[in-house]
Amino acid sequence: MRWIIFSLFMLIAVSSIQAQDNSVKCESNDGGRKYCGTYSYNQVQLDRQISGSACIQNQTWGVDSRGLWVDRGCRAYFRINEYRRGGGYRPGGGNGGNENGWWDRDQNDTWPPRGNWHGGNWDRGGACFYKDRNFSGSFFCMRRGEQRSSLEGYGDDISSIRVFGNARVIVFDDRDFRGANGGFRRDVADLRQRGVAQKSGHTWNNRISSLQVQ
Repeated sequence: MRWIIFSLFMLIAVSSIQAQDNSVKCESNDGGRKYCGTYSYNQVQLDRQISGSACIQNQTWGVDSRGLWVDRGCRAYFRINEYRRGGGYRPGGGNGGNENGWWDRDQNDTWPPRGNWHGGNWDRGGACFYKDRNFSGSFFCMRRGEQRSSLEGYGDDISSIRVFGNARVIVFDDRDFRGANGGFRRDVADLRQRGVAQKSGHTWNNRISSLQVQ
């Protein structure tokens, strides 16, 4: 009987340690936005709120291209889901995204992005990147001033780009902003029509590995 009780105690202790290892405390103590780690969109889930101010996804907490953020007094513990080899995070969901890191379309989406949609602050301008031609299929967006040194594989599926607010998109065919590059100030409905200047005979369709939105 003692052995069973001890085993149960150890199981609970290990589970508690694992839960702590997979969680992050993020606090907006001054009422402003604070970032707490460069996690992906659907890797993060709210675990436990510890503030008097409400923690509401895409309003006072969320995940953008810079990572997990909290705002307006939100303080909470967030569970970080384990990365799954081959792409995606488990269990998925969160911030309107599917398991492969793309965002799913919603009937309430507007163009250009505005309000608190996916974290807000869209008034500076930005760009959206689509899996299919003609700005269709799954997508993700970035604000002006944001960048991604690695797209974790799904950049190879970008087939069209939509730009708003006088932003400029710089794309690279290697991670860490290396390799051939190109710039876009206007919408590109089909990246098969945009060649890579440094590589004759190649286009930017399904080729982007890192990018910047300026």
